[in-house]
Amino acid sequence: MVAPWEVKAASKRAKLAASISKEYMIPEHDLPPADRLDVSQAPKELLSKEVIEITELTATEIVDAIAKGKYSAVEVTTAFIKRAVLAHQLLNVFTEFFPEIALKRATELDEYYKSTGKTIGPIHGLPISLKDQFRVKGVETCMGYVSWITNEPEKENSTIVDLLLNAGAVFFVKTNIPTSLMAAESRNCVFGQTVNAYNRTLAPGGSSGGEGAIVSMRGATIGIGTDIGGSIRIPSSFSGVYGLRPSHERFPYLKVANSLEFNEAIVSVDGPLAVSLPDLTLFSKALLAQEPWKHDPRVLALPFKDYEIPPRPLVFAIESNDGLVTPHPPVLRAIKIVTEALKDAGHEVFEFKPYKPDEGWNVVLRAFTVDGGENIQGDLDKSGEPGIPDIQMFIKGFKALTMSELFMFNKDKLEYKTAFLEYMNGVRSPSGKKIDAWIRPTTVSASVPAGQLKIRYLGYTALLNLLDYTSVVIPVTKADPAIDVATPAPGHGLFKEIEQKLWEDYVPEGFTNGPVGIQVIGGRLEEERMLAVAGVVDAALKA
Repeated sequence: MVAPWEVKAASKRAKLAASISKEYMIPEHDLPPADRLDVSQAPKELLSKEVIEITELTATEIVDAIAKGKYSAVEVTTAFIKRAVLAHQLLNVFTEFFPEIALKRATELDEYYKSTGKTIGPIHGLPISLKDQFRVKGVETCMGYVSWITNEPEKENSTIVDLLLNAGAVFFVKTNIPTSLMAAESRNCVFGQTVNAYNRTLAPGGSSGGEGAIVSMRGATIGIGTDIGGSIRIPSSFSGVYGLRPSHERFPYLKVANSLEFNEAIVSVDGPLAVSLPDLTLFSKALLAQEPWKHDPRVLALPFKDYEIPPRPLVFAIESNDGLVTPHPPVLRAIKIVTEALKDAGHEVFEFKPYKPDEGWNVVLRAFTVDGGENIQGDLDKSGEPGIPDIQMFIKGFKALTMSELFMFNKDKLEYKTAFLEYMNGVRSPSGKKIDAWIRPTTVSASVPAGQLKIRYLGYTALLNLLDYTSVVIPVTKADPAIDVATPAPGHGLFKEIEQKLWEDYVPEGFTNGPVGIQVIGGRLEEERMLAVAGVVDAALKA
């Protein structure tokens, strides 16, 4: 017997399928076969020359071309609609698709440009994809929960959506996430599993995995995700794209749907994933030019200010291993590649260990579970859906903190953050210099097998959420079984059981072509500086 929640979920999937016109779809018989794992180049094989010409541009190049009259907003939007649909056919990325709204918006932008000779804002005509947390007027938001399926369109936009519309954006699609958002995967009981463009047996990460997948296929040049434990950075790394985790209070989060909403123990932020590093800067400038602090009371009044790299070699603290869980060989190789590239470029690098990461991880786990899992379990119980196994660690085995326990937790959190800050203030290179950035892995592996509950440790990203440090992800390499051979578990980490299981999971052939990115990290509210420093790292890698 089919459960009522399954009927409801099937109805939602059917509604999504009906929203995708056949005029935008590639016939099924022309698609790559199921056993072709790397489909990253399929758009160039299947889409028209005109569509490829537009969608291979970066966001920065697109807005410049529109401003100069080379392309219309309708042409650009139509091209990305077609490429995004192909990404969905191959990877299962959509949760909502609304091309009519997008094309109406693009037409209005073209009329404005025609009548004034000007663009409406810095991202005039740029199609942007959205994680299925962001509210768009006239479009539904179910966030992967069966109980959230109401068939009632939103009556207003999230604040960030309104501000980006003011800047000229065009929104056309929302993308997949894991049930509750609390997993570094992208699958749920409504829309199923999203997979990786570079190896379809792998996951694109999560919780902004739909964004990682669609941007990796250039179905959008910029997508907006959220991050409470790594949910922008992990998909950026797993999907081979760039990502920015800004500090809390820099970008607006008002009216964004969420699990654990209003949990201030550890705070979610929103930010971009993009096909290039300059596109992260374009997004940040465009958004902050709208003065979001006048619309969201939590945002600080900090306009974007370009940062000039000092005319000297930079100093990088390189962390290959946090001392708790040793990353897989492809990740260790990525760190080595970055280290050598920076040395070759004349910069100073040295091995670094962070302050008591085991204490930090324990604080992170308590922050994620202050309500004892009541919020997530409540949304599951409303429909009877089972959820996904990945989230069980956040809803089983914990009890909600009492008010006095919460006060003590806040004290412990502040004490750890203070001690970490003091530690970082004292870090010096062997030559006695202060560091310009801290580089560490994004995750312990080059993606994970899709749907197999192999995300075993999030400490490399979640620690930075606790500290609220700015982090930029840069793609470095891809897993290669010929190079990244399996070895026994190193046994170095304090979390020996997790490390042992993680290394037992590592079968090199199973991770083939999985992208690996690293984090370039600065202090709190250092978005401009870290985007600039990340540019130095990116240039060194491309030299």
